[in-house]
Amino acid sequence: MKKENAFTLAEVLITLGIIGIVVAMTLPTLIANHRKQVTVTKLKKIYTVMNQAINMSVAEYGDVKNWAADCGSSSNTTCTTEEAMEWFNKYIGKNLQIIKTEKDPNDEKRFLVYFKDGSILGVYRYIFDMAFYIDSSALKNIRAGVNSFNFNFKPVLFEDQLPELNIYAQKSTFEPYSWSWDGTRNGLIHANNGYGCGEKHNAYCAKLIQYEGWQIPKDYPLKF
Repeated sequence: MKKENAFTLAEVLITLGIIGIVVAMTLPTLIANHRKQVTVTKLKKIYTVMNQAINMSVAEYGDVKNWAADCGSSSNTTCTTEEAMEWFNKYIGKNLQIIKTEKDPNDEKRFLVYFKDGSILGVYRYIFDMAFYIDSSALKNIRAGVNSFNFNFKPVLFEDQLPELNIYAQKSTFEPYSWSWDGTRNGLIHANNGYGCGEKHNAYCAKLIQYEGWQIPKDYPLKF
């Protein structure tokens, strides 16, 4: 009789066990890398579409400095949320593909802009500071520098916006948050003011990713 070779049950179980171990070891890395790619893609997209919208308004209304809104500062806001929303929709929102804008039900000081890709932009009523959320779940479980990132739109310095702290932040474009940044890569991580990526507020994380050519560097301080 011809003898047929076959795996024993023990050999099959051992093989499956090894495969399970390999999957368990590599799956977290694969998931983290996927999250990083999604994050970078959405950061680049919001940066691009916002600046395209601003450029379209420049073509219609002239230099951005002529239509930038002076709504005061975070400590002395002069615009209501409704006024800020009306300004945004007139000059920027109309040039974006968005689902809706509405007052933030959890924060009366800002409104939310919902994009078709699921991302959300939170705009404070003093306008120049904005928070970008990768998706709706980020609003419920905010992880600054991982699923939410700070941006600003600061074409003109108004009251309480000190020039020496806005050397890199004052631009006529929508940019990653860089208030009080010293201009160095090290300063984006070790800012000693709580804004560094990996510090208390993680405010410079989007700027660090942009600084790296829209890539999340190997020494990125936060885990995905």
